Amino acid sequence: MEQETPGLAAYQRVAETIKREVRSGALSPGDRLPSNRGVAEKYEVALGTAQKALSALEEDGWITTTPSVGTFVNSVPAEPAQQSEDLASAVAELQATVADLSARLDALEQQL
Repeated sequence: MEQETPGLAAYQRVAETIKREVRSGALSPGDRLPSNRGVAEKYEVALGTAQKALSALEEDGWITTTPSVGTFVNSVPAEPAQQSEDLASAVAELQATVADLSARLDALEQQL
């Protein structure tokens, strides 16, 4: 795990490893993750590190934890880069629409 994610804190390495497992299909939406202790053992980190990794994953929408039920994988959330591309595309489309409407308005004003 260390070689794959250098420069990250231990909890970030665990979170990134779990994200990679979701992206690769090793973990699927609806799959149940091990308990906090199970995650700590699987990824060979302290319990607090595992808890922090799972909290970060939940905050980012990768997993959902229900007390007394378990922690489950969600659908893969859109990556920030994809969200930025989608936003940039929407802004470009709006700019084109505004430019078109502006040209139409100018044409109508010239007719008056």
